[in-house]
Amino acid sequence: MVNRPTIPDDTVTSETEEALSLIAGTGKLNYSENQIMTAWESFLTDTDRQDCPGVRSVVKDSWMRCKSVGIDARGTGAVVRNDDDYLHQLHENNHELIRAAADSMSIMKNLLDCTAAMIILTDRDGVILENYGDNRVLEAGRDIHLEVGGRWNEEVAGTNGIGTALQTGKPMLIHAAEHYCQDVKGWTCAAAPIFDPFDGSVLGVVDLSGPTKIFQRHNMTVPVIAARQIEQSLFQRGADERLRLMETFLDNAPTHNQEDGMVLLDRTGKVVCHKNLPGLKMHDTGQSTVNVGDVLFTSRPNMTEADVADALTLSVTPQVIRQLRLDGAIAGTVLIYKNEHASTARLSPMLPGKPDGRPVSVEKTGVPLPVILGESPEVTRVIDLIDRVATGKSSVLIEGETGVGKELFGQLFHARTATSSKTPLVTVNCGAITKELIASELFGHVPGAFTGALRDGKQGKFEQASGGVLCLDEIGELPLDIQPFLLRALEEKVIYRVGDTKPRPVDVRVVALTNRDLLQEVEAGRFRRDLYYRVGAIKIAVPPLRERGDDAAILLDYFRHQIAKDLDEPPLEFSQAAMEVLNRYRWPGNVRELRNLVESLHLTSQAGVVDASDLLSAGIAAGEPDHSGIAVSPDPSQNLKDMATMEYLTIKAAIESNGGNLTLAAKQVGIARSTLYRKMQQFDLKKSYN
Repeated sequence: MVNRPTIPDDTVTSETEEALSLIAGTGKLNYSENQIMTAWESFLTDTDRQDCPGVRSVVKDSWMRCKSVGIDARGTGAVVRNDDDYLHQLHENNHELIRAAADSMSIMKNLLDCTAAMIILTDRDGVILENYGDNRVLEAGRDIHLEVGGRWNEEVAGTNGIGTALQTGKPMLIHAAEHYCQDVKGWTCAAAPIFDPFDGSVLGVVDLSGPTKIFQRHNMTVPVIAARQIEQSLFQRGADERLRLMETFLDNAPTHNQEDGMVLLDRTGKVVCHKNLPGLKMHDTGQSTVNVGDVLFTSRPNMTEADVADALTLSVTPQVIRQLRLDGAIAGTVLIYKNEHASTARLSPMLPGKPDGRPVSVEKTGVPLPVILGESPEVTRVIDLIDRVATGKSSVLIEGETGVGKELFGQLFHARTATSSKTPLVTVNCGAITKELIASELFGHVPGAFTGALRDGKQGKFEQASGGVLCLDEIGELPLDIQPFLLRALEEKVIYRVGDTKPRPVDVRVVALTNRDLLQEVEAGRFRRDLYYRVGAIKIAVPPLRERGDDAAILLDYFRHQIAKDLDEPPLEFSQAAMEVLNRYRWPGNVRELRNLVESLHLTSQAGVVDASDLLSAGIAAGEPDHSGIAVSPDPSQNLKDMATMEYLTIKAAIESNGGNLTLAAKQVGIARSTLYRKMQQFDLKKSYN
């Protein structure tokens, strides 16, 4: 997942072993203050000096770099800029990193309270974004610019934990006299880089700093664990955003041929997936092909599609550039390279149908039945309940998480209540219509009822659905001031068009869908209690996919055949390792996530066989860590219980996400395999992953 430097177990150097043992909390720093200070003085006065007796090679190499760029070793080194405009822009540029780090920084802040230490978060340039700790230490840090806005990259501040970790891409402990600049030699700092979980680039650093007296062998563990936790948070947030972006793409894809080239970019210009792009090159890198993770343009605020076209670093300009929006903001871009010799076909979301092409079954009235796949008792129970309530007259409220397929059960309700093939089913998304237009959409309007109203007036959804079913999707989004009119329509079975006093009778069965807890919305004052009891006279809860047993495997087989047929490609095959990951996955996006996963894997898979690594690239981890049974017993006097818990969860998640491959897990966490074995024994994990 993370492209951090790795070292083979059998060829690690003594320098690396020392660093890894410090990270694991078992090593000692080979340090002599007098010897290092003597070497430092000699190194500064003798311009041709190359050897530094008693100085670690990683420190000596850093000193050499500092001397080559002319850093003043007799001063502080670091600089600071802390005017309000600069700090505001700094936080804006790094808001995702700061947000992902919030939980870890909060835990570390509590752990380090009254310990004479501070925990620091920096950006990729070594500029401090946040720092927390003992007030006296924070005050002392200001004397050397160890504060928000301070720049600690090696080219400015010399050898130090933050800058040297950024320079080497490895966890780094720089202690006391090892610092290059004189004013910093009274400090010790342990830092770990934070890597982008999608492309491996360095995003920033977590650093533990304080006076030299705070040095303990476990110092290196704190930033390493925090950095890994931040990476996991970034990964989950990024995976969620990419999933939503993929859903938006599937729902709003530009019209194009199946043989056309396609690139989907996130909002930063990184490639999320692509298809049919042989030989497409990037200008500024010389790469022969475009890869997932490549940055095709440098994003800036308020870019138009024309701006994107100008900023692209591709050898060929796409014929279609379409920006995609999420929550009102630009979230990504689709690039289409047209193949004029292919027949046009729109890539669209899945529609109900059988994987083998057989016709969909219909009720005796001629209304098609939606395809609801699954054999679990939970799904069977919902279908049976819909069959029973369809014979009544009450409104029905279908509840369930986003992506469980509530709309399909709404269609089933319509099919069971229909009296003929012409029985209407009208759906309105209450969350997709502006507050100003929702009344007109539901109840219609007379000519000239408001500015922009149609000249001849308009029927509303209630009238269109009369004699059939009105499906109110996302009813929890219905504005509070419209809810009394809906209540009156349900109770009196009449509606009034906007601007009209004439009552219009309607005969409608209402089925409402929601992913919210409407009773909670009632208690919060956002939903009328009387309307809740009216629309929720009968409540049906659709179970999430994680509670449906083997239904996920049935749905996976269905989608892989259906999508393959739509794309005129062979169905994807899934390796045993991939199936094990999917069997343990919690499916927070439910059936919709599963469908879109298969769609995206068809777009990104190169060989038609999906392995566990392909699932990780698509944002699918092997399940949520189990917080029970944590066998840790750190020294209570060190107040490290929470830190040990995070270390346990980090290691357990790495093992699971790599399918039990301990070599890969060790590389992901950034430790030697021998260290991983020791940690597994400490946390009683080994018996589960032999």
